[in-house]
Amino acid sequence: MPSEFPYATFANYSPRGTAEPSVRSRTICSALKAGRVSQIERALPRLEEPAAAVLQPFLNPSVTLVPVPRSAPLREDALWPSRVISDVLHGAGYGGNVEALVERVTAVPKSAFAGQGERPLIHEHRESLRVHADMFAPEQITLVDDVLTMGRTTAACAELLQEQFPFSTIRIFAMMRTHGFVEDIDTVFDPVVGVITSYPSGKSHREP
Repeated sequence: MPSEFPYATFANYSPRGTAEPSVRSRTICSALKAGRVSQIERALPRLEEPAAAVLQPFLNPSVTLVPVPRSAPLREDALWPSRVISDVLHGAGYGGNVEALVERVTAVPKSAFAGQGERPLIHEHRESLRVHADMFAPEQITLVDDVLTMGRTTAACAELLQEQFPFSTIRIFAMMRTHGFVEDIDTVFDPVVGVITSYPSGKSHREP
């Protein structure tokens, strides 16, 4: 049966658009992936704006923030953008704590460099991940990522966490969401809440 998880994102990202917001979104995305704390901190005041109220269930002092693993096992002192984002959010009071509950143990192809039909399927992600469960089950978990595209990585993490913590509420948050079928975006800051559906085929659907 398909499984569904609520997701939220803070901003839009256009991979190819030429309009000013599209170009700016790529600059911001590059800064996030480079782990620039100043870029993340620059976004924090906007979380207090009325438009960002929809993000409150995902980012609040009651949630455990869980950074989404990179595509390969993490080397010592390696950059982990999702962890940097999680730490900054927690430091600003948008999470009760940060726990690295999901670890990548074997590498998968990077989705950003994979072709249309070559992106890893959800079950391939699941087989490459491991959950650390030697702690009290958090009541609310928010998986944190830098950029959300199809949502297969986060869906795999969410499924594994839900199996390990069946009574926990699992949500997904990413700083940016990709608009792959829209050439240009009108604005970068655009908080949105939706649903990611995971199918037995290994594919996923993000709405919106």
